[in-house]
Amino acid sequence: MGTNKLRAALLVSFVFLLPATRGVAQEQKMAQASIPFEFWIGGSRLPAGTYRIEQLESTSYFVLRSADGKTVHDVYALPVDDSPATKDDAKLVFRITDGRHYLYGGWGAFGRRVVTLESTRPVPSGDDRAEVPIIYR
Repeated sequence: MGTNKLRAALLVSFVFLLPATRGVAQEQKMAQASIPFEFWIGGSRLPAGTYRIEQLESTSYFVLRSADGKTVHDVYALPVDDSPATKDDAKLVFRITDGRHYLYGGWGAFGRRVVTLESTRPVPSGDDRAEVPIIYR
């Protein structure tokens, strides 16, 4: 294939891919939660603050990253269902035990998920439960 034909083929490919990548980028929204208390994921303590919730490669793996970038923690979760939360219902759920808040799971754009480490525990309720809204921007 000549140089001009190769350039033309690459240009045509780029033109067709550009709208597709633009649509994907527009669909993705940044999720964040302002957690007003220190909390635990397994044996790791995380400070109170605003966290971005970054969904990576899989709906069963995400990263919590503090707004200042100083705290980063990966989270593995198990799907409960794939029904996405409405904007008003998206939230993180915490289990409260001995005064500590443990990230139990949440309900967001990919449905309900339970943190793998918490999956053998009953769903927290009443005074043993705290919820923090997830905000999509």
